[in-house]
Amino acid sequence: MSRYYWAGCLLCALSAPVSSLISPSAIKNTRAHDVRTLFSAAPSVEPTTNTDKSIPPEEGQNHYDAVVVGGGPAGLLSAIMLAQKLPPLSSLSSSAKRVVVYDRLDPPPPPDNLVYSTDVSKYYLLGIGHRGQNALKYFDVWNDVEKASVAVLGRRDWAPGKMKEEDARITMSNKEVTSRVLARDKLVGVLKQVIETRYKDVIELKYGYQVDPISFGNEDVTSDGEESGPPVQLQVSQCTPLSSDGDTEECSIENNQPSKVTTQFLIAADGAARGIANAMENKDEEYRKQRNIFQRLFGKSKQLPFRVTRYDDDNQRVYKSIPIKFPDHWAHDLNYSARSENSRGTFEALPSDANGNYCALLLLRPDDVLASANCDPKVLREYFDLQFPQFSKLLGDDVMEDVAKKGASTLPSFRFAGPRHHEGKRTVILGDCVHTVKPYFGLGANTALEDVKILSQIIESIPDLEKNIDQAPLEFTKQRAADSRALVKISRGMDRPGKIGTMRFVLPLILDSMFNKIMPKVFGPSMFGMFQKQGVTFTQIQKKKRLDRLMQSVVIATILSSIGMGFGYSTKVLAQALGMSCTVVRGSLAAAMLAAGFARSKLSKKESN
Repeated sequence: MSRYYWAGCLLCALSAPVSSLISPSAIKNTRAHDVRTLFSAAPSVEPTTNTDKSIPPEEGQNHYDAVVVGGGPAGLLSAIMLAQKLPPLSSLSSSAKRVVVYDRLDPPPPPDNLVYSTDVSKYYLLGIGHRGQNALKYFDVWNDVEKASVAVLGRRDWAPGKMKEEDARITMSNKEVTSRVLARDKLVGVLKQVIETRYKDVIELKYGYQVDPISFGNEDVTSDGEESGPPVQLQVSQCTPLSSDGDTEECSIENNQPSKVTTQFLIAADGAARGIANAMENKDEEYRKQRNIFQRLFGKSKQLPFRVTRYDDDNQRVYKSIPIKFPDHWAHDLNYSARSENSRGTFEALPSDANGNYCALLLLRPDDVLASANCDPKVLREYFDLQFPQFSKLLGDDVMEDVAKKGASTLPSFRFAGPRHHEGKRTVILGDCVHTVKPYFGLGANTALEDVKILSQIIESIPDLEKNIDQAPLEFTKQRAADSRALVKISRGMDRPGKIGTMRFVLPLILDSMFNKIMPKVFGPSMFGMFQKQGVTFTQIQKKKRLDRLMQSVVIATILSSIGMGFGYSTKVLAQALGMSCTVVRGSLAAAMLAAGFARSKLSKKESN
């Protein structure tokens, strides 16, 4: 199975490079990844505590029970979770909103907009597996999402060198939960629609706003202190997307005076922007620098450190998205995949709707001439005719020209934050800003949605929640930090190049398949099979696979040792029977085996000719 199987779960815009969607955002004048400077330079504001006096809901409401930064799937689901599970934490007026969601971009089209079918390559796709589906069901929004999505029941794959329609191998899915596919923006549109119809009195959605922390409210509060500290203080600035179509995360900060907003509970789910996470990292670095060597070695720290582990991408792939319409005699509920003979490229396609409209990816190496912008469409057509003729005949010249014209987009690099996912007692970060993986195995968005479910279960388990909401952030770290680390490490281990990739990806798959078939009660399935097991965490998967590798090594070593001992005993008996030395017999057997192998290879070449 190609390691790029789930790359089809991230299908990107023709009109804007997807690198702008999944790489750290650049903001004109004030950049999201420069929030460290902004945070350290933020004006000092005296924190205010809540009183019994109601806060008016006038324009520019300056206090909310909860703030969510990021209006993607995880952010909007977090808002729905808070509306369902979080009781009032402040004395707000009856018409005030308790939860606000800030997002820097414009809202996506509604889920019933025809653009999702007529301009399929503009919106990248997500594959929602059991983790994501369980989370959406937990908050009673799955039925809405299911109606907007398409089932993928299996895979039709062409091995390298196989190019005719009938050469493909169809493998139907045997997963407990059938994966559903829909555009990422369509999923956001569905959740936005749910908020506007069911929770409009509780949740306020604000688009075109950049949020930067001024104070996390824990500067003078120790981790074991009884007080939760003052509310979190945020600087909120209006911003305008730099792209008119809204497909880029870049935005320009407006020159108007930013407002200050306070909240009792902050959830950062801003994905690639990582504004809150970057500020947390900067704050931790400053705190460590201020401590002398004795304090670092022997002093008690306020809380666990916060660091972001970033990996260099040593197996880079870039891609171009391609709209393709499959005819009626092709199944419209399969993932289509093909690999070129020389490993130059991989073609992956997933359905955008049930009518045969697909969005495909052509995955290439960054230095490939076809990955460059304004490459020759005739060269691109020749490549498809030679390597993917079954798809080339379905692509018009206008599509080839569009694909050749645009530059390739990059995939995100692996990274994870830890060992904590909270700041003080009022801030939690979750989703892609905590654990970033390539979309090959469909784990990124699904794990982000699962984060929200786990945070909800923590909130539900806290007694007297109005007074003890400050227990949730630390508990989220305890339950989720190790899993985020395991997720990224597992995913990266399956994406290594060359011999490292063979040792850490291909060989384990073969061994797992063999041992699981022979002793299924002792050895677990392959990593892909483990991903599909419900109720199993990534930490548990990591531990199980380590145990499997140890036991596999013991079994293989025992077998090889037995073979060696048996061979030694056999040669000794044969040498005694022939009246020859063991060395001569072993040499003769080795020479015979080499001669047999040489003769077999010659015979195979002769038959092939």
